[in-house]
Amino acid sequence: MKKNTSVKQTGPNSMLATPVISCSRRTDIPRCYPHWLEEKLVAGEVVFRAPRSGVRSVSLAAEAVHSLVLWSKDYGALLKRPRLLRRLHDLNPFFHFTITGLGNSFWEPAIPAWHETISQMEKLVNEFGAGRVNWRFDPVLFWPEKSGLASNLPMFARLGAAVAGLGISGCTFSFAHWYSKSRRRAQKQGFEFVDPVPDAKLEAAATMAGEAARLGIRLATCSNDALLAAPGIAKGHCIDGDLLNNLRGGGAAASSAKDRSQRTECGCTSSIDIGSYAQRCSGGHCVYCYAN
Repeated sequence: MKKNTSVKQTGPNSMLATPVISCSRRTDIPRCYPHWLEEKLVAGEVVFRAPRSGVRSVSLAAEAVHSLVLWSKDYGALLKRPRLLRRLHDLNPFFHFTITGLGNSFWEPAIPAWHETISQMEKLVNEFGAGRVNWRFDPVLFWPEKSGLASNLPMFARLGAAVAGLGISGCTFSFAHWYSKSRRRAQKQGFEFVDPVPDAKLEAAATMAGEAARLGIRLATCSNDALLAAPGIAKGHCIDGDLLNNLRGGGAAASSAKDRSQRTECGCTSSIDIGSYAQRCSGGHCVYCYAN
């Protein structure tokens, strides 16, 4: 029997809460599966296999969804689907847009160069408003080159100026976490990486925070509380029930309870992720990716 999660809620406001749908931490659905997302929204339901809880059925009818939070490094394919865009307007959408400055490089071979993704970000802002878009500078990477230690960190100020120019005021960041799968991929492809010591990360985070403050951007980290020791770094909530309630502006509330399926230090509130690790993206994986 399918397990219908559209009415299951947890947390202190569970009697009022309606589900927030995450799409998706597990794979880049806007880039690789926008057709699938459009089909599911038209059908008003999605059936998927969650990593630990088996097959689940979730209603995607507008009246059954509080918000739809999308995550992507490339919204180009989604922006070319007008029917999908119209559907998204009914779902209190929020967009996480990852732009690291490494698109079209050996680190992110299938992702467009940064100026193209900034252009996509502008289209999202024009369609949905700057308050519904968050910039993710994630991850911050370091690697050795002949001339010394290289990083995408110097791109932060240039990207930040472009993002701030669009009216976007939020940025979430983290340093690369080298899972064993990521390490094996990097070694297989002949890429080296450097994982800085904690003090070096704090120094880099403080530098980023100063630049972000100059640009009027709130810099936050969601799952690494050690970085909060750097001045100017805020606790992040990639899925933020309070923010989504404000964007919706009335009606049933989203849960403000912590998402217990995420890491201990994760600041996200409760949501249902409808993506699957089986949904693999073509065109080459990002070297540091933990999903595929």
